[in-house]
Order: sequence, then C-alpha cells, then structure tokens
Amino acid sequence: MTSRITLGPPLVGAPMSTDAPFSLAFGERHGEGARQVTVLAVVADEVTADLFRRVLSRDRLLLAGDMAEGIALAEAEAPEIVFVDVGVADGAGLALVHHIKVVAAGSTVFALAGADVVAAGAHAVALGAAGLFILPLGGDEVLNAVHAVRARLVERAARGQLLADLRAHTRASEWLRRMVEIADAPDWEMIAAEVADVLAEATGASGAIVYVARDERDGELAQRAATAAIEAPLFGTETELLERARREQLTAVRLTARKVTVGLALLPPAPPKSNEGHAASLDGIVRLLATQAATSFALRLERERASSVALMKDPSSSAYSFAYYVDVAGREIDRARRYSRRFSIATIVLGVPGEDGAVSLANPADSPRAAELGDKLLSAVTDIDVVARIDENEFHLLLPETEGLGAHAVRRRILAKLASGNERRLIPRGVLVGMATFPHDGQNLAQLLRVARRRADSAADSIVHSFASADPSLAELVSGRVRNVGSAASDLFAARPFSLARSDAAALAVTAVTEAMRGGPVLVVAAHHSGVTIGGAIRTLLGAGREGVTVHTIDTSSSPGAISTEALAVFAEHGAYAMVGKVDGNNVRGCHAADPFFVDLVAERIGRAAGVRVLG
Repeated sequence: MTSRITLGPPLVGAPMSTDAPFSLAFGERHGEGARQVTVLAVVADEVTADLFRRVLSRDRLLLAGDMAEGIALAEAEAPEIVFVDVGVADGAGLALVHHIKVVAAGSTVFALAGADVVAAGAHAVALGAAGLFILPLGGDEVLNAVHAVRARLVERAARGQLLADLRAHTRASEWLRRMVEIADAPDWEMIAAEVADVLAEATGASGAIVYVARDERDGELAQRAATAAIEAPLFGTETELLERARREQLTAVRLTARKVTVGLALLPPAPPKSNEGHAASLDGIVRLLATQAATSFALRLERERASSVALMKDPSSSAYSFAYYVDVAGREIDRARRYSRRFSIATIVLGVPGEDGAVSLANPADSPRAAELGDKLLSAVTDIDVVARIDENEFHLLLPETEGLGAHAVRRRILAKLASGNERRLIPRGVLVGMATFPHDGQNLAQLLRVARRRADSAADSIVHSFASADPSLAELVSGRVRNVGSAASDLFAARPFSLARSDAAALAVTAVTEAMRGGPVLVVAAHHSGVTIGGAIRTLLGAGREGVTVHTIDTSSSPGAISTEALAVFAEHGAYAMVGKVDGNNVRGCHAADPFFVDLVAERIGRAAGVRVLG
C-alpha cells in the first residue's frame, strides 16, 4: 500500500493500480463532452512521467524534466493544474512551487514527494500547494486531483456565465424599456437616434444609420438618424440599402413587426473583441430589439395618422388642410432633389374687383366664389395634384412632376374654370393666381411660397386689368388706350413702354428668346407677315428648329388693324415675357412686360387674329 498525505480538497481515495482497470475508471470520469484542462507535470522520474501520459491522454499534458523548463512552460502555457516533484534538482523543486504560483497565478499546484523528502512536501503546501502526494503515484490519485480541479473550473465557469447572463438580461431589459418609451418622443429624428444608440450598444458597433418609411405608399426609406461614421445615402429603397450593406460589409438590421418592414438600420462591423454581452449577430436580443423598435415606429405613425385625420381635410371645402399640404410638399421636394425632378406650386387668392377691373384684397370673403373655389380647383387639376385651403380666401396647389411650361398651362386652366360662363376675360374678376416652380423659383417650400404669393399679389395690378375693352383685340393692345403703364421700378412684372428702331426691336425679341432657352423648354408665339420684323427675326434665330423649343409664327395680316402690329409672347421654365408694339415708319412703339397674364393675353390674341388656338 502506498502511503499518502492529503492536505488540500478533495484528494481522498484509495490507491489504484496502473494496469487495465485504471482505463475504465478514466473513461467513466472523462466522458464525452468533459472540459479539457491543461496539466503541467514537472517530474524527473520517467516512470512517473509515463504514468501521467497514460492517465491524462485526453487532456492537454505538458511534461518538464527540470526547473527551467517547468517555469518556461508555466509562463508560456498558463496551465490550470501543475504537479511538481519537490525532489527534482536535489530538492530545488520546493522553490519551483513558489515560482509557478507567481507566473501562473490561476493554476492549482500539487506537490509530489518521495518518502525521504516528506518534510519538503509539507513545506510546499505551506508555500501554496493545494495538496501533497507521496511517490510512487497511483493513477486514481492523479485522476481524483484533476477531476476535483476540473469540477471547480466548470462550476466557476457556470457561475460566471450565470452572472454574465444576468448582466445581459439586465441590459436587455433596459434596452427594451428604452425602445418602448421612444414612441412618445416628440419627433421622428429623436426616435431614430435612440434606436441607433440602443442597437449600437447591443451589437458592440460604433454607431448606426437608421432609415424609416413614414408612408408605405412611397416605397422609399429616409435617413432619420446617423451615429456611425460611415458614408450612407439620405434616401433609398430597402433593396438598394441592403445591396449597399452587402458591398460595404455592413450589418443590416430590419426593423420589422408582423412581417412588415418599417425601417432599416445599417451598422459598421463590431470590434473583434466586443465587451461582454455585445453580440454582433442578429439572433436573440437584437432581433427582439429590432421588433420592438419597429413596433414603436408603427405606433408613432398610427398616432400621427389618428391625430391628423381630422386635420387632413378642410372642414368647409373639399380641399386638404395646410398642414397636410406642407407634409406632402416636403416629401415632393425630397424626391425632386434626389432625382433632379421639377414640380410647381400655385397660390390662388380671392379678391374684390373694382370698377376699373383692378382687384383689391380687402374683404375677400365678400367674393361669391369663396365657397365653391375648392371644388372648381379640384376639377381643374389631376388626381396626383394636391389642393389645400389656407384660410377663407386663399388656396394652395401642389403640382408634382410639373415643370414651368406645365405650370403656365395649369394656371390658364384654373382661370378658365373660375371664369363665369359669359366672361371673356383671361383673368376672371376677383381671382389672383401666382405660380412658382422648383428649382428655378426656390430651393425650399418657404421660398416657393413667397414667390408664388408675390406673383399672385402682382396679378392685382396686372396691365390686363387696365385695358378699356374687357376683350381687347391684338390691334387694341397697342392702340394707346392703356392705363398705368410703367409703375414703380421695383415691380418686376409691371409693363414698360418702349420706342425702338425696328432693328432694335427685333434684336430685343431675339435676346428674349435666347435667354428663355437657357432654362429648358420654351414656347414662343410671334406675329409674322411681310410688314413685321420680329417674327422674321425669330424664324431666322431658330432656323430648322431647336430641341425643346415650340414655335408658332402666325400670319396676322388678315386681322383688321394687325397688319402693322409687332407681337411676341415667350413662355419659359423660369418666367414669361411679351412685347407688343405698332410699327410707325422705321420705329416700333408699344410696351413689354414679364407679367404672365399679359403674356397669355398677347399669345391668345396673336392666335385669334389668324383664327388659331395656340394655348392649351
């Protein structure tokens, strides 16, 4: 029987032979799935070393025959269990116990001692060894020692995992609480910023880019928060953003609730060594957070819809409210900027016509058309256009995908709808209309609204109100019976008189058309016959035609009094211009203006003089 001293837990057990039965016990203890440990044995005796080899065949075994090698292996490999023969190097193994506890502080050290150096073994325990075994060893002693340490390590790991899981659940509960509360945030950007922060914390990423679709009919996601230092577009469909994430190796988190994706988050790769509990995968808590974020976004959207249903429609007409108009216009501006598109807006104001035809903005509610204007506007536009009522006398109109020439056509269509049945005026009495087109007239909604309102106000003083006849002919436009020609210099739309040589008048007309073509498509209407100079100059300028330029040079010689009349109307993306004058020898005397209503009048009268309709 081998003598044995046990000073550390748990090293109690009967000695066992090292023949065949030992392998059975080893297999029972070292079953499938058992945690492998690293064992260092510093022994000089080859028999003892061979015992370790046979007993610990399924663990990682390191063997050292002297002190130097033992210290080097302990420092390099950080073994979890160390067996030291205190008798190596004539008893220097005792010091080795102390050194190993320094270089591999987390290891469990067992001392081995022959019968002649038992006292040294006892000193080894005093220096920190967990137990003392008397040589020669039995296989069961080694297995018991390793099994006890393995059990403690497994228990420690399990305890650490439980603590980690508890911390993870605590963090997850806090993240979920934040996700639930974001639905009450005051705006979409704050909601998206909180989602970005939580997802970044949960995945260990440096930040996130969050996209949200506020309108399921839109099909696009808009960037609402960016906390990651990565290049990302402001808009994009889900397919486009997922493809970008694939190319740039970003993590894409769908914000999905009930199989409906309401948003998307893009995250840069997490650092190789993230903090404990930060998982880069989309499993578990990240999926739950994404679902809760989508739910909060959906709740916020439904709340906005519920609160805005009553505000969407104007209660006294068929038009929309101004708040809804601003929201739709904002989305239209976003699309127009991204895809280089154009759109237009209109401001329609009811006024009170005076005795001279001019329109006053005083007491607009007295106008008999105030109650029916919304319905008439709706009948004059397409299904994608948006009519909104601002107050009792003002309406706004949004015209998606409508460029400048289209806006002029809509303006004429609106005025025709608002005219009474027997009214032949191009501008109905008591109605003011102003148009503005993106991007020529403004880069944002505020600028466009100011331009449209200024043009509507200018319509009150348009020269068309000052003609003696309510339905003047082309000849009457230059008959001299025009009042208020040449108002304040600050009025950009006021008519100005001119007296020019015929060649200079032709040069002015050519300059006007040339400038108009710089902005895109152009519509030109000019009088032309043998006695007229301007029409010929325009035909010479344009030759066989220009792309995007529509020209009507019309023979007006058959119209009484029009034989000596020079007339030109130009409609461009960024404005309108007309000039009309009477030929007097080698001179032309008349007026010109950038007033779109006057341009309409000149173009329509040129066509009427020849029995041709030139304006749609």
